[in-house]
Amino acid sequence: MALEGNLKDFSLADMFRLLDKGSKSGTLHVTTRDSEGIVCFRGGQIFYASASTQREPTGKRLTRAGIITEKQLRQAQGLMKIQKRDKADRRLGQILVDEGYVEPGILENLVSEQVADALFVMLRWDDGELRFEPDEHRADVDLGFTLPVDQAVTDAEKRLDAWERIREKVPSLDTRFEMSAMPGQKPTEIHLKPREWMLLCFMHGAKSVSELAQLTGYNDFDTARTLYGMFTGGLIEKVESAGESSSG
Repeated sequence: MALEGNLKDFSLADMFRLLDKGSKSGTLHVTTRDSEGIVCFRGGQIFYASASTQREPTGKRLTRAGIITEKQLRQAQGLMKIQKRDKADRRLGQILVDEGYVEPGILENLVSEQVADALFVMLRWDDGELRFEPDEHRADVDLGFTLPVDQAVTDAEKRLDAWERIREKVPSLDTRFEMSAMPGQKPTEIHLKPREWMLLCFMHGAKSVSELAQLTGYNDFDTARTLYGMFTGGLIEKVESAGESSSG
């Protein structure tokens, strides 16, 4: 039987703690007027979360991030199909670790970051419907690692706190930036990190935060945080939208 509620009456964090206390397994659907997210639980802990309607299979995410190769993914998926009965419960992540393709800590960090990214988005939603389906297991996104609810919520809330500071200079994902005409007195004074270089490569034509996130593949939070630092350091400047007056 599905468990249902509304974000106006029942916060997302409260729902998480209820599922944690009951050691529930299944998928929580969070639906707003124009967005949808899912959070997957096993034994009351979170193993996957997404705030996007375009959900990428876990194996594809691993190859896109350069963590494993396409060949290693195919081999691991093949082993999942032919694994012996005594190892029938091995998930993709465990097979990748057992075969020596990746360190377990890397997969745990991937799960932690991915869950924090999604919850950072969903915890900002103040209206929407909640529906928990106890029999819905998303094997295609299960790496075999789980996060305690309190840890997942705490990580997301830390991002929300940082977001409030970032919004002082990056008020929305529609804020547009371009490279500053005078980023430094001398070229030797500019020391860019790889993520900053990547953003600058796509910044021609005054791109918005959301456009830059889509072009680079970075999440909204990391994109805004990096732009915040670049703007504070004078490397980039805001571009006024058509609706903004020059007088401010």
